[in-house]
Formats: sequence, structure tokens, C-alpha cells
Amino acid sequence: MNEGKAIYSILTTDSAVSAIVSSRVYPQIAAQGAAFPFVVYVINDITPSDTKSGVSTLDEVRYEILAISENYAEAADLNEKIRTALDRYTGTVAAVVIDSIQFTELETDYDTASETYIANSEYIIRVKR
Repeated sequence: MNEGKAIYSILTTDSAVSAIVSSRVYPQIAAQGAAFPFVVYVINDITPSDTKSGVSTLDEVRYEILAISENYAEAADLNEKIRTALDRYTGTVAAVVIDSIQFTELETDYDTASETYIANSEYIIRVKR
């Protein structure tokens, strides 16, 4: 699950994303009382690419990245900046070798309990092991 470190690093060092959320990028669940807006990234699934001769050298990891704000336009803008930072990213970051990141899906929602808008994007991250 080292790719979570890579997601955190990419998003917190991207000037467009960090201009909106600073370092409020959280794994799995936001810190209690976190100021809006913020980002949460959640791992969904890991699929190894096993070979006949050995273990996987390339994993596909599915993540949900949630842009959460009290304002719809801000959640949508944050989501677009996250997509720009992540989609088709390749390289080594936080000691994680990323073959590619692919944006696959977007859902939007409104949470009545917290009165927040949520832009939920899904990504496939291909990680070289």
C-alpha cells in the first residue's frame, strides 16, 4: 500500500491542489474536525500481474479519491485539479515506481448529515514492484 504515499506526495506538492487544500489529504478517513475542503483517498482493490515464473512485478491498484467541500463549485474545481495532477502520471515518487495512473470514473454526491458535496473519482494505479 505504498502507493498511498505516492498519492499523498503528488497531491500535496501539486500547486493547484495544495492551493485549495494545503496538506489536508488523508488516507481512508479525514481527521476529526478537519477544515473544508479536503481530500480523502481510499484503496479499493489490488490485482497482481502474476507470471508463470514468479510473483507479480506489476500491480493494478484501484483507488477512490474524494474531493469534499461545503460548496459544490469548489468540490468540482478541486476534483478537476486532482484529475489533472494524477491522470496519466508516470514516474517515481515517494520511492514508489508508478507505471501509470488512469482516471476511470466520477460520481458526485451530497451528504445531508455533514452538508457537504463529494466528488468521488476512481483511478487505476499501475505500480512496479
